[in-house]
Amino acid sequence: MRGKYPNPIMFHLARIKRAPMVASLRNLVSWEPMQAPEDGYTVVIGCMAALPDVAVANLNLMRRMNIPSAREVVLVFDRPTAQMPNGLAERIDKARGSMPVKLLHYSDRQHAVAERIKWGWVYAWMSWTIGIANSSSRHVLLHDLDAMPVNPDFFERRYQLARESGKAFFGIRWYKGNGIEPSDELTTTFEMVLDAQRLRAETRPIDGFNTIRRFDGRGVDFDTFLNTQTIIGSSGQSPIDEGDMVHPSQMICQYTDLMAGRNTAPMPRTNLPLMPAYMHIGGHNEPMEAISEHLERVGDAKLPFMGRVLDVSRLTAQHWAWLDREARKLAEAATGTLSPRLDRYLSLMGRRVQANGG
Repeated sequence: MRGKYPNPIMFHLARIKRAPMVASLRNLVSWEPMQAPEDGYTVVIGCMAALPDVAVANLNLMRRMNIPSAREVVLVFDRPTAQMPNGLAERIDKARGSMPVKLLHYSDRQHAVAERIKWGWVYAWMSWTIGIANSSSRHVLLHDLDAMPVNPDFFERRYQLARESGKAFFGIRWYKGNGIEPSDELTTTFEMVLDAQRLRAETRPIDGFNTIRRFDGRGVDFDTFLNTQTIIGSSGQSPIDEGDMVHPSQMICQYTDLMAGRNTAPMPRTNLPLMPAYMHIGGHNEPMEAISEHLERVGDAKLPFMGRVLDVSRLTAQHWAWLDREARKLAEAATGTLSPRLDRYLSLMGRRVQANGG
């Protein structure tokens, strides 16, 4: 058997294992066809209530962008309203500037199911489909929480390219992995612009969830919205410039693993040291200040990190140099300058990494 699974038995076992999850999610999100969608696009961000400062940091950058075609920004948080951090709505209102921002939250049932499964793809699918269901514009741009746009024209350019292409799904590259090949011409979800009118008219929300099925003679495990793309059959892509965004790969996953006590061993290429800079841009300085004080007072590589210990003893000089550049680029885009607090943090971290000898 070709694809992700080496034989039909493994394929069917994977489908059987996934089936209860799909059944529990099937009716959690619904949408109706759009009757008279607005021109332009909605930016949808799936947000973590545990990391509210990252959402605020994103808004601090977005309000400086050139986005005349954007109708609103929809933030979908992974908890019910009653479980949200105090004061967050006021911080978001301050950070958004003149941008229309809508806050949505999981229902009690949606939250309970997602918490029981505890799989990142469930949260991604649920947040994005909730946002799409509540969009009034024809196009929706799916924006990653930890992707910081530093090019002020980035969103507008992606929207214009998607609209001109006429495709229902327009991403930055063809998907490869889990049995899918670039020749299948299915696009990744990262910074995808999609046609919400077609999506809501021709598919159900559950069609976009991670689906194990046969495709072109292969056993595949479709990532979010890949199965939907095969139903509608209209995908396009155009690469982005690396300088358009600050987006440290897997940082949210690394954070989640560390908080859960998984993968706590030191990693040469961890991106977590950039998280305090994100939070600083979002107006929350304590995590960065705690690390700076530790490095000045103690100096060892086991850093206090939001109630956990982040061991940077294997962080390489080469990777730190990249993180340092990204942090400075982020600060310049967000505020036009490097704050003394961030400069202190970066300098102390640089000396710590030099001491690693890597």
